[in-house]
Amino acid sequence: MPRSGARPLALQCQVCKRDIGLFLRLRLLNFNLVVPQNADKVSMDAFSGVTIASHGGNDAKLKFRVRVALKRQNSINATKTKFTILLTTVVAVTVCFVAPSTAQQLIYQEGFNTDGEAANPQRYTTIGRDIYTVDRLKAEVDPATQQLGPVYWAHNVDVPNSFVGVPGPTPARRAMLAWDSTITAAAVSPQLQSVLTATFNWLLNNKANAKVVVLPNMAAAQYFADLLTAAGHTVSDFDPSVAVTNFDLAVYAPGGDSSQVASAKVPVLTFSAADHDDLLVSTTAGTATFEAGPVTIVTGSHPAAGGQSGSFTGVTGSFTWQLLGDILPNGAITIANFTQTNLPSVQNLTNLDAMVAGTKQSNKFTNAVQAFDFSDGTPGDWSIDNPNPGGITGSFAIGVDDGGRLRIDKNQNGIGPEDNVIVQDAVGTHAPYFGDVTFTSAGTYDFEVASFSAGGGGDIELSVSLQSGGNDRSAITSGTWELLGQTTGAVSLQGNITVISYEPTGAPVLVSFPMLVLLNGPNDTPAGSVFGGGPFTGFEGTGFFAGSGMNKWPLPAEGYRSLTLPPLNVSGKTNLKLTVALAATFLDFETSDYLDVWIDPDGSGPVDFTQLIHFTAPSGSDKFFDDRSTRPGSPTRLGLNFRDITYDIPAGATQLVIQFRALTTWWNEIAAFDNVRVTQGVAVQPGLTAISSTGNTVTVGWPAGAAGFVLESTPTLGPTANWTIAAGSPNPIPGAGSINASAAGGGSQFYRLRK
Repeated sequence: MPRSGARPLALQCQVCKRDIGLFLRLRLLNFNLVVPQNADKVSMDAFSGVTIASHGGNDAKLKFRVRVALKRQNSINATKTKFTILLTTVVAVTVCFVAPSTAQQLIYQEGFNTDGEAANPQRYTTIGRDIYTVDRLKAEVDPATQQLGPVYWAHNVDVPNSFVGVPGPTPARRAMLAWDSTITAAAVSPQLQSVLTATFNWLLNNKANAKVVVLPNMAAAQYFADLLTAAGHTVSDFDPSVAVTNFDLAVYAPGGDSSQVASAKVPVLTFSAADHDDLLVSTTAGTATFEAGPVTIVTGSHPAAGGQSGSFTGVTGSFTWQLLGDILPNGAITIANFTQTNLPSVQNLTNLDAMVAGTKQSNKFTNAVQAFDFSDGTPGDWSIDNPNPGGITGSFAIGVDDGGRLRIDKNQNGIGPEDNVIVQDAVGTHAPYFGDVTFTSAGTYDFEVASFSAGGGGDIELSVSLQSGGNDRSAITSGTWELLGQTTGAVSLQGNITVISYEPTGAPVLVSFPMLVLLNGPNDTPAGSVFGGGPFTGFEGTGFFAGSGMNKWPLPAEGYRSLTLPPLNVSGKTNLKLTVALAATFLDFETSDYLDVWIDPDGSGPVDFTQLIHFTAPSGSDKFFDDRSTRPGSPTRLGLNFRDITYDIPAGATQLVIQFRALTTWWNEIAAFDNVRVTQGVAVQPGLTAISSTGNTVTVGWPAGAAGFVLESTPTLGPTANWTIAAGSPNPIPGAGSINASAAGGGSQFYRLRK
């Protein structure tokens, strides 16, 4: 949502008086970006021709050209790419061969298989290392703590039971329901009531005269309290002095205490969208106000379906529904779905691109603005200043609500997905997103900015940092950023931006949501699994280092916990790379949580620590870790299985010091690292082959030199790519081999070897 001081772009449909969609596109901008010799001044001129489109906010796409001209006499050297990528199309399957970097010489390795801090000499040092069990946390720090597991910054073998992860089996049966506390019996159809009654019977295993507790109280789930009372059960408000385990069933409503029920061996029905991750039943979800369409039974054979089948009216009237998360645990059983009728809208970048292409219906309006800052008053910037010899590197930022994209044609071969600098393709509140670009020579470059708002207030702004060398991740209000179009500062914009807005039109869209989902208990066949449950896997040897809930006991003066490796003499060595295996849970991270790698290239020399790798939650609604802020072109998403991450170490390092820094804020927010390797030398790239075979089949093969690698695939490239182990491939690869990939469905699939 727009922050204080916002300048909303007041465009409305004059017939229905609702916000219209906006799609912004700077069609042709001939603007000069000049790096002066002795002044921090950058000018832009001849700026015109913007079009905008979205629903309920600002969906924007911006195209323009930027001219980078050097007046300083610096030598500009081409920056080498990290990977060689070959794209080959075979039988409608696009195969991307990307060989990971494997240096010819390993010059350092730490596997954390024993306690390096206790060794003599020490192999590393830590700050803030400790382990707090729940009992110790209550006794020494917080008697009212809601942590359900240990919090620590420690070697994994020192964690109680040597278990780093989220306990996997469900403690008892669970039911997730899309619901609203204000729904009354008069609004519920007989068919749906029979399903809900059958669900409670399944949770209770048909026990009569059960004791039921409602968290936070019966008023928060009055319909269920009345339904259960009418069935002969005893229903009570939650009393913190009485353990939930004293009851036969818990009903969890918004405002409840998740720590009381997440691991309780008591059946639970929950309809609190914001607590799904803490309750270990799904990803978090939001709320939506609408009049629900028909309920459709998905698994009519299950006892919880109450003998119902087909579709029927579930609830009459408009309510604010607590929805279920998008990602469910393995083995989750969907009993029923329901529908929402939506007006045409713009929900993602694909919808936005369709507006531009004319394949998505809309009404058209026009307006004009003077600054590239819609419905948001936060100052930004556009500039590249004081370039380093060897290239011009600058930081870029887009501020958007909901999502957006920045592309820069630095290779001057046309704008496409390979030119992504920043991609945020998700619904969420206003936030800045950052990326760096190195221009290898002076010239004119095409840019494209896109943004969408999925409803309500929206905004889009474009800023560029005045800080030389890139890597500016400071707040947009910190003083190092300027907004494109502001009237003062080092950046000037001549002329107005013409805005063409679009109101999406067409037939209403029916969206189906899960309404009732069950998780089996530990004694069911098969047993149920909690969301994100299980230990970390795939680590080298027997040990690794990890942290969870690291703010739950007093922090060091630095404000984070760290592990520092000793100085490594790398003087004169070239093509240095750092490879480290990382893993993390994906339940409850916020954007303030992180796992970082910082490096000091010269030990105690004049250069201090700088950030090399940054893993954090991409947004407030994304609960996993990835590194899109330090690798915007191809970020890696972390999970419970350790994955190797490789970054280049900047040239010129002498006494290299590597430091891990981390901070997370809950017991199930766990991040870990293992098997640190530093390598030098020219990269060796085992190749992949693609051979068309009979029908819609492509054979993807690899040589014996790929032993120890894994074969990964993804249907898309860029920041949204989600690389996973290719179906049918060994993990790891033992030697030469191949798999057959089906191309029957068309589309693209990209493959790479990774170690």
